[in-house]
Amino acid sequence: MEGTLRIATRGSRLALKQYEIISGDLEFQKIKSTAVVIESHGEHDTETPLYKMKEQGVFVKRLNDKILSGEVEAAVHSAKDIPNEIDQELVISYFSKRADPRDYFVSHVNISSFSGSVGSSSIRRKVFLSLHNRGLKFENIRGNIDTRVRKWERGDIGAIVVAKAALDRLNLIPPGEALAEEICPPDPNQGFIAVVTLRGSEIERKLKKIQDQESLWEASRERDLMVRLQLGCNLAASIRAVYSSKVVKFAYANEERRFDFSFKGKIEEPDVKRLRDIIGS
Repeated sequence: MEGTLRIATRGSRLALKQYEIISGDLEFQKIKSTAVVIESHGEHDTETPLYKMKEQGVFVKRLNDKILSGEVEAAVHSAKDIPNEIDQELVISYFSKRADPRDYFVSHVNISSFSGSVGSSSIRRKVFLSLHNRGLKFENIRGNIDTRVRKWERGDIGAIVVAKAALDRLNLIPPGEALAEEICPPDPNQGFIAVVTLRGSEIERKLKKIQDQESLWEASRERDLMVRLQLGCNLAASIRAVYSSKVVKFAYANEERRFDFSFKGKIEEPDVKRLRDIIGS
């Protein structure tokens, strides 16, 4: 690979910060890169909840298409946004070190005592949090992290729920609390930044050489189970792999109850079938 690596990214402040983190990892390995900012339809449509959009992974596909067209060599994504299937010519070549995977409840009142409107378009957050506190009234909210926090500060919404990793990367410290997994377990791959490249490319080989193995272990096991279960954002489900204990935790909830499972070692097909039966896929 010669010259400067062109990396597609969205233009939000968080996306550019995530590009900077990846760029720093590459710079440490003497790989120079430049950001190529790409807009997507999903960023213009800020009203429709993501799970209702006809095309899942709308942000991801737009950036990945730039790799296939040869306009860039790589794309940076929040790993949790990458759908189960991407083009067979592409591969996730790198996962960053994981930031805090928990969700954060932005409010002057704690989650257990709060009653009123909560901004979130995530079905996972709505279902798990409603089981914890029936007094929550959810409203769909879209836009980047800064926009959502400003809406809360203006009083447009009583509280919001966002990824703590996003707040940390933007150095935002709003009032509120990080939510324990017992209250709201995270999305698969939440906290990771992922880099997509062409399969078999030189940059794929270079990235895999510098891959942190703890990050790879957690991210790949979460993604593997997500793909095997064909999870989408229309289900309240969580997968959390923990490298230190070599345990993979799965949680699912419906309006009545929550189901929790832990697996150590390889997750066999009978286990996957049992989980499929529970989530009804």
